[in-house]
Amino acid sequence: MGSVNFVSFRELRTSTGKIEGMLADDNKIIVTGKGKPKALMIQINENNFEETLALMNRIKLEQAIDNIRLTAQQNGASEMTLDEINAEIAEARKERQESLALGTNNA
Repeated sequence: MGSVNFVSFRELRTSTGKIEGMLADDNKIIVTGKGKPKALMIQINENNFEETLALMNRIKLEQAIDNIRLTAQQNGASEMTLDEINAEIAEARKERQESLALGTNNA
């Protein structure tokens, strides 16, 4: 993975020139808040920023899917049959329609 520099949000505010140099040298910086990683800074330029943003969006999507799968495994939903899934959907739709009919929809 190579070297990764960690800088706090405070350092980011007060030492931008130094941090810009670190980014140029190492191409990546982890920004921390209260000692915990909060953001990733990577070096981009006008020739690759759109591709980089698209790649970051794909990574975020993969992370979201992984989280959904993990949650499904933890609560047993990953073991549901298609019939059970369809029954859950039908029940949710029925409850929503009843709620709309009564005017108590919170969605």
